[in-house]
Amino acid sequence: MSVPRPPHEPGRAPEEDDPMPLDPISVVTLTRRRPEMLRRAMDSVRAQDYEGEIEHVIVIDDDADSVPTAEQAPSRPGLRVVPHLVRRPAEEVGLPHERRYTYPRQARLFNEGARRASTPWVAYLDDDNEYEPDHLRTLMRTARASGARAVHSGRKMLFPDGSPYLDELWHTARHRDLDEAARIYNMMCDRGVWIRGTNHLMDRADPVRRETWRPSTVIEPGDPVYLVDQSSWLIRRDVLMDHPIPETYSEEDHANNMAPDDKLLQVLLNNEVGIVPTGLPTVRYYLGGVSNLIETPAAPAAAG
Repeated sequence: MSVPRPPHEPGRAPEEDDPMPLDPISVVTLTRRRPEMLRRAMDSVRAQDYEGEIEHVIVIDDDADSVPTAEQAPSRPGLRVVPHLVRRPAEEVGLPHERRYTYPRQARLFNEGARRASTPWVAYLDDDNEYEPDHLRTLMRTARASGARAVHSGRKMLFPDGSPYLDELWHTARHRDLDEAARIYNMMCDRGVWIRGTNHLMDRADPVRRETWRPSTVIEPGDPVYLVDQSSWLIRRDVLMDHPIPETYSEEDHANNMAPDDKLLQVLLNNEVGIVPTGLPTVRYYLGGVSNLIETPAAPAAAG
């Protein structure tokens, strides 16, 4: 059963009137051989204006060289960094870098990070993304105001160099079919998911229809919107223990580009976990990852 959306009040936050202490939050980040991006992601967690305690669990995928990056990162009062190195099984060493192999492994590592977390709430942050300073605060504000066990934000879509992504093309389809990318983009604008003329993508989870489940990266007319990025979530840890991300993928899953965040959303909806959005784009989402393959456009040549 879906929980009603709370009204967005841009003034004083509800927690300012609530004497109850804020719950600690664990942020789970997966990383592998991207120390510069990891530092940027960690900096954004350190810069959070959330007044509760934060535990940053860094799940390091078979990359011992990244352990010092996590261990030696600057900290502050109320923030604890917990690096956790996970070795790859021998049968997975050297597998091709494609979704068929990376998505199941990512699902296993996300689940490992949630198990390692020691707080009542779990958020996620991919190592190539950032949080805006109010991200965790507004997620928890929404959770407390609504009573929901799963809440999520929207995103600001960025090219790899940090410039806003304003192309009128759906980011996960443009590398394979420009007409399809334009069709999905316009459909998402019409539904209020992508705010036309901006780089704001307002993730959404419509009421479940099990017989028509299809992630919104391949949405068709009449489909519900099933779109919540992994970095957008704040979820009760007990929910994640009861409903972990599925770690197996069918051929149909691969054909539909079902990523771990799609599988997580599916399992939450199918188990009727109430989900509420903040209505705020507080994740800085950098394109160029395995799901979209977008590069920063080349600068125009100088006139000669």
